[in-house]
Amino acid sequence: MDRRLVIGAVVLALLATGSVLAGFGASELLYVPVVSYSPGAVGSLWKTDLYITNVDDVAIDVALVYLPSGLVSNGPVFYNRQTWLGGREDDEFGMINEELADIPPNGTVVLRNIVGEYWVDRLGLNGNGALVITAYEADSLDPDGTNVAALAIANARIYNATTIWVPDPDNEDEFLEKNGQYGQTMPGVPWYNFADGGAVDETIDFSFEELTGGEENARLRYNVGMVNASDPLTSLTVRFQPYQPNGEPYLDDNGDEIRTIVPVPPAAHLQFFRPFREDWGIEEVEGATVQVAIEGWSSQGENPIPMMTSYGSVVNNNANDPTSILPSFAYPYDVDCMWGGGTPQGAGKGALLKRRPVEIPPVR
Repeated sequence: MDRRLVIGAVVLALLATGSVLAGFGASELLYVPVVSYSPGAVGSLWKTDLYITNVDDVAIDVALVYLPSGLVSNGPVFYNRQTWLGGREDDEFGMINEELADIPPNGTVVLRNIVGEYWVDRLGLNGNGALVITAYEADSLDPDGTNVAALAIANARIYNATTIWVPDPDNEDEFLEKNGQYGQTMPGVPWYNFADGGAVDETIDFSFEELTGGEENARLRYNVGMVNASDPLTSLTVRFQPYQPNGEPYLDDNGDEIRTIVPVPPAAHLQFFRPFREDWGIEEVEGATVQVAIEGWSSQGENPIPMMTSYGSVVNNNANDPTSILPSFAYPYDVDCMWGGGTPQGAGKGALLKRRPVEIPPVR
């Protein structure tokens, strides 16, 4: 497959061990894999604030669209701007926020409760899903969609309002009820950090991601999700499979490996709530992992681009306090490819050099 070779080269040059952990988050195309404005378990109500920063050296415009959760195709949003949020009236987006136009270099735009403000309250869509963010040089978008790509980074804060009790400074042994929030961070994933069904050869396999920190018990619950980040005509077959702390797959009563295989339509978002308990019948889970893998794909287009990204979340059952679980690939960052091996001899002409800053000290 020719495309596998091309994507493999991109992956080797750009991908880090974690989806965005290495800091390569700048891109003209970003997916925030989960955002929310919806009620959840144990009385929670989740909202999302979005931060978008221009890291280019020119002013940029940003346009974004919401992919509501569910096993239905969201592909049509990529052929019609009516459900998109943009910064300029002349670009004929369905929703306008002028702060998204002419963002200066190093400038940041903050959109509060973005899912509830735009797509749920205005369009009546459900309140869980993903966001797609595009960045381009200011006022460079043409009616046919062509533009001059520019670089941005994005970060979402997903949080739940709550109340807490704090000591009353004026009355010993008494407490005051205060408003509070518990939240988690969900970074925007650049397109080059997506899992790719075509990025597989004899030495690498970037078609799957690993989610760690699996917990399901009286204290904690665990959610797992993914978004089909393929081209708008490509459906995926995705496998969700839990593994025990000893590395062995969980087995059902018949001795078969527990797994869930789901056909995911174009641009669809999917989340499992408490899958260990609700979908796999596994109780008292601690230290488990979940592998999310592209098993196959089908497309109505001639050149499919099968991609996805996944995420997890561990939530405290009492406080509704969440912790983000970002995906990791099972193959390491290729230092030689990106940085020339850290030595002048290993570096190509003009290559940057990157070396480990510390080493394990010798025995004295």
